[in-house]
Amino acid sequence: MSVLEDVLEEEFARSSRLLDLLEQEIDLLPKGSIRIRNIKGHEYCYLNYRVGDKVKSDYVPATEVDELRAKIERRKALAAAIKEQKQSQKQIIRALGRVPDVD
Repeated sequence: MSVLEDVLEEEFARSSRLLDLLEQEIDLLPKGSIRIRNIKGHEYCYLNYRVGDKVKSDYVPATEVDELRAKIERRKALAAAIKEQKQSQKQIIRALGRVPDVD
């Protein structure tokens, strides 16, 4: 095996480990978006998310909105990182012409 193949296989293994960690973390974060409703002059915040075909809304107390926003932003960043890692893995597979063995 050439040095280049060794490097690509190491990179694929590193990418697989990172992908596993990112997917574990994203599973712990909330899905959806925050919607603010104005009811009788008062603002109420809700977390909107999908369960199957239905859209659910959960009330979020005003004290927890900032923390929830940060978690949703973190989830979006992790989703982008996961997409990037999967693209990287596709490129490695294409360059090697096979799927590397991950130990």
